[in-house]
Amino acid sequence: MMNTSKRRRSTKAAAAGTILLAVMLAASACGNDGSVNLNNGQQQGAVSPSPEVDLPDSSGVIEPDVSSPEPTEDAANDSGTDNSTDNTDEQEVKSGEGTYTGLIDAHSIEIVTANGAMAFQISEDQIPLLDSIPADAKVKFNYTEKAIEGEPDVKQNWLVKIEEEK
Repeated sequence: MMNTSKRRRSTKAAAAGTILLAVMLAASACGNDGSVNLNNGQQQGAVSPSPEVDLPDSSGVIEPDVSSPEPTEDAANDSGTDNSTDNTDEQEVKSGEGTYTGLIDAHSIEIVTANGAMAFQISEDQIPLLDSIPADAKVKFNYTEKAIEGEPDVKQNWLVKIEEEK
């Protein structure tokens, strides 16, 4: 009897998801008023410049709560003042201890603490250090909690520092 209940809920969830997807696709298709103006007031044959997107060099991804990329060291040195900001200064750095389980995927790890398993987002430059830590090693770590854009109640844990206990 429980299997049919689970199946029924699963079927309802799948149907609701399909309907939601159909509505979203229809809404995006209907968002165009039907008129297409490719000329945009420019001469025919003229090439319009593409918008410039400034992504970080290391990962190509901008973190959700960062409004603009941090200035490079050269830019800070040219102006004579250091205008770079460190997100860890704005947020409380928490610490913990646990057992390092390993990589979950290319950008997150799992550490089992006394409170249970926790997932942490990592940056690309932390991967070599994490590769040197064996699975099931006891570790000490620091992390921050960052709100996901648009959902202030949902937090992601971002690894700041990790070291294997000797």
